[in-house]
Amino acid sequence: MLDLMDGVVAAVRAAGVRRITLVTSDDVAHPGAETWLDGDLPWNDALARAADAVVTEEVVAVISADLPALQPSDVGSLLERTPRRGIAIARAYDGGTNAVSLRPPGVMPTLFGAPASATLHAEAARARGLDHVVIDLPGLAFDVDTPEDLARMRAGPGGARDAA
Repeated sequence: MLDLMDGVVAAVRAAGVRRITLVTSDDVAHPGAETWLDGDLPWNDALARAADAVVTEEVVAVISADLPALQPSDVGSLLERTPRRGIAIARAYDGGTNAVSLRPPGVMPTLFGAPASATLHAEAARARGLDHVVIDLPGLAFDVDTPEDLARMRAGPGGARDAA
């Protein structure tokens, strides 16, 4: 799984992102990225705390580390399409969320891990009067959650497309 993270960090870096923070419960070091240990907090709580602790920019993106087809252009699209005040939601093939971009940081809590979380993120934004956009790009949609996903990943680029 560290190879997946390496690929995601490389894509984010190639997209021009200057500061990358890995939010994790594992003591993982990666060149060019800082690590923020989450103290085993629930995932969404850890993301909120990490953002409060490290984000100094006007926008924050949270990108899952299990996206084998992620390209720098996908990261660029996520950031570019972030509303002035709201959220860009990268929808997974299963209806979950593989990435979000928030402007301003902390404008709303994230809802990763809930079934159909892409829809839940959109509904939560609407309820708060925030703009939102849902992004459907293969590099942001294909994640590795199951043995079948792993087999698709190992099958190469066509396997990721077939996941749709």
